[in-house]
Amino acid sequence: MIAVANVWDVLELVRESLRSTGLPLPAPGDVAYRWARGLGLPRRGRVVLYTGALYQLVPYINALVAKLEAIEGRRGSGILTGAAKAFSRLGLGGAAAALAIRPRREEVAYAESVLRAVARLLGAAGVEYAYAYEADGYSGILLHDLGLEEDFERHARGVYRRLAELGAEEVITVDPHTTYALRVLYPRLIDGYSLEVRSYLEVLDTALGEGRLRFAGGDRGALAIHDPCYYARFLGVIDEPRRLLAAAGYRVVEPRRSRRLTFCCGGPAEALSPALARSVSKARALELADAASRVATLCPICWANLSRAAPAGLEVRDAALYLAEGLAR
Repeated sequence: MIAVANVWDVLELVRESLRSTGLPLPAPGDVAYRWARGLGLPRRGRVVLYTGALYQLVPYINALVAKLEAIEGRRGSGILTGAAKAFSRLGLGGAAAALAIRPRREEVAYAESVLRAVARLLGAAGVEYAYAYEADGYSGILLHDLGLEEDFERHARGVYRRLAELGAEEVITVDPHTTYALRVLYPRLIDGYSLEVRSYLEVLDTALGEGRLRFAGGDRGALAIHDPCYYARFLGVIDEPRRLLAAAGYRVVEPRRSRRLTFCCGGPAEALSPALARSVSKARALELADAASRVATLCPICWANLSRAAPAGLEVRDAALYLAEGLAR
């Protein structure tokens, strides 16, 4: 049994990290926006791309999970106690904490390639948008998930203020967690909230329907699609990625559980119980492997969990990468 005080130690670590760095775990200050260097995107505009930094943080989350798995293996049910003591010794926001989580370079490159693919797709669709750069950052959704509502509201107000300062009226998001936070949760907390929030998948689907987005066509083979819970269950973003992938030449295959009845990828339980998360991820990965040898994910957390659990021969990649490969040259 884990003592409540130990759980609160971990919650306090997350809270203090967000207060001091704006991120839920130690990472470099430019982690949110360095993917966009050299793209020449404007910094202010009516339409603003806001990534929520979740793709960028996944390599750091994976490195943290590896540490937690080691702690869990040594201490069993005392995982939270071990994690709390370890990160308390490091000190939040310090250089030691940043060095303690070493992401794999190939995962950092992958995450940044997904975001560049999104930017390329938006450009191909003729979407004019600005990028938040230093104003980009984490949505705070983990605070809400952990029940830290006062901290979440404080964080949400800061995000909204920064977006308003950029002149944003419409926000394009890139993952389901950030989309849900900005579209559903923020308006409940912030009086006068006026941002229109759409996932890039919704933006691209509109452009496809209007003939502004064109793909090369041809047969690119079968592709199983994994619906993330936030998109499928809470936001209704279900048909958009399927229409886009089909237009790009892929034959979309439905796994046994899909659309609103999708099955969990195992996250974000990996932060509390890596073994439990891995068992769930493995079950889902096997379902997807039964459908096709390639899987399109729509969420960085789903990619992280399913790629870790994927059996040999199963390719797990983000839908943005598959779509970008199908663009007309």
